[in-house]
Amino acid sequence: MLNLIILALKASLVGLWGLALLGLLSLSPLPAEYQFYVLALAGVVLLAHLLEFFAMKAKVMTKTKTEMSFIQTMLWGFGYWLPLLKK
Repeated sequence: MLNLIILALKASLVGLWGLALLGLLSLSPLPAEYQFYVLALAGVVLLAHLLEFFAMKAKVMTKTKTEMSFIQTMLWGFGYWLPLLKK
């Protein structure tokens, strides 16, 4: 069940990052009035993932003895580090 949730989270984030990138390139399939909300949501998610990186970095390091990837955490959030902790 947790694997399904993580997979759904990653698929949702791929969609969000894709829509945000297309919006920045002015190629978005969404109407212009919705694009502001997509970019705002992407900014909030990036901020949450940044806080998540600093909050979980030490815990993952002590439990798994591997360094946590900044890029992976910024892209996937707990979809990246939660499987590391479960191993």
